[in-house]
Amino acid sequence: MSQPATQQSADAIAYPHERRTVVSLAGIYLLRLLGMYMVLPVLGLHAAQLPGATPLLTGLSVGAYGLAQSALQIPFGVWSDRFGRRRVIAVGLLIFAGGSVLAAMAPNVAWLVVGRVMQGAGGISAAVVALLADATRPVFRARAMGILGASVGIAFAIGMIAGPGLAARFGVPFLFWLTAGLSVLAALWVITGVPRPPRHVHDASVEWTPGHLMEVIKDPGMLRVDLGAFFLHSQVTAMFVVGPRLLTNHLPQEEHGVVYLVLVPIGLVFMGLTAYFGDRRGLLKQSVLVGVACVAASAFFLVGGWDNFYGVAAAMGFTILAVATAEPAAPSIVTHLANDSARGTAAGLYHMCQFMGSFFGGLVGGYMLDRPEELGVLLIMGSLTWFALASGLPDLGPGGVRRD
Repeated sequence: MSQPATQQSADAIAYPHERRTVVSLAGIYLLRLLGMYMVLPVLGLHAAQLPGATPLLTGLSVGAYGLAQSALQIPFGVWSDRFGRRRVIAVGLLIFAGGSVLAAMAPNVAWLVVGRVMQGAGGISAAVVALLADATRPVFRARAMGILGASVGIAFAIGMIAGPGLAARFGVPFLFWLTAGLSVLAALWVITGVPRPPRHVHDASVEWTPGHLMEVIKDPGMLRVDLGAFFLHSQVTAMFVVGPRLLTNHLPQEEHGVVYLVLVPIGLVFMGLTAYFGDRRGLLKQSVLVGVACVAASAFFLVGGWDNFYGVAAAMGFTILAVATAEPAAPSIVTHLANDSARGTAAGLYHMCQFMGSFFGGLVGGYMLDRPEELGVLLIMGSLTWFALASGLPDLGPGGVRRD
């Protein structure tokens, strides 16, 4: 009996080409997301100062990225099947860089929105995950996805902390120029540093399959997770439209980084705990419910404390905690609930709901930019709806085994 265990342990060790691919893709993902997260806490403030700015366009400048990303989620996956993963990833990064340049040079808020849409049109997440699956064996794939997820956390931490300070010193356009440069660097990395998968057959589990779409939609558990992703990202985006503006009433913009320097490390600790205990201890559903509670707490602080520093800081802090707890758990639930053959379709639909939530949250946040207490009430209602969805999720034990 010991021989199979020893063999399985040996198989779980990454081959050199697997290690190189995973490290390269994680680095590429980090470079791309770093610019996005640097801009997030200051973009709404920048948009509001541009000619032609209105509350709705200000919110749209934050959320428009999600609309384009959602619309092109399926096409990018299909194109990567047809033209090759690396080529599509490189093209997507260059489109993203072009959108960043357009946003940096935007003379008014309308052009900023156009630049953000172009950034979203360069979405590469589906192709990156597909290439990762092509290049790794199933026994090593979960660890590879964990490394990719860690790069997201690192980019989030660095971007949220560094963005406000860099914007205060050099201006928000500088952040977009920096994002463009990082994206071009990432595209070169794809071409020169990412090895071709040793096999030429794509992993079918990560491909979009129309025949499996209805299967995913009809699964009550999957539908609850997808709608939950929509609510989470709509509420988080709305908070990042309104929250930074409220902070400026009590703290200069150049000092906003100090607030995130305190809040983000706490969020990273929670993210690490969720990622570690969610699967191993069977606490995925509970992690999502904690995320719901954090969004609700954020909304309550927004309603009762929007006019004082500590209330706004608490609202932003609980928003970050919501992302830290629910974001690692929800995709893991998706992978456990979906059949192997439908996993790509399930993951794609989940990400589409995420991006649509970001777009909707930007619109709502912009529309209620001058009415934060009303936005708080709306977020409370959204939290109650999300709780009703999340409470009905399947209870998954260690390794994704259903308890119910």
